[in-house]
Amino acid sequence: MTSKQLRKLYGLGGKPIQATRVFVKPMDHDFGTPANTLLIVNDQENTFTSANVYGGNLGRNFDAECMTHPLPAPDSPKWKSWTKAGYAEGHVDDWECLQLIDADGEEVRDAEELATA
Repeated sequence: MTSKQLRKLYGLGGKPIQATRVFVKPMDHDFGTPANTLLIVNDQENTFTSANVYGGNLGRNFDAECMTHPLPAPDSPKWKSWTKAGYAEGHVDDWECLQLIDADGEEVRDAEELATA
């Protein structure tokens, strides 16, 4: 992939976001391409990253550092509000812009493998 393609797919970080889980909510608007809002969970770092994905891309100006926050406690009302808002658990493997890791932080998919796909 060219650097321009990598930036479109991964944003400013230029690499996939590591995730143990992902919650997906389709956007209501018609953007002419599939559009979803993702809550990307990294249980290893106890964080979540929110992102809008258009056609599978995070977009060239997406900054994961700015969109990453502490994960709410399991009994927090925040989880219920996400469910009420329409987020459903999805599969990390469905998103090329994400890198599946296990709960111990070990990579399940290699970032280089993604860049050559």
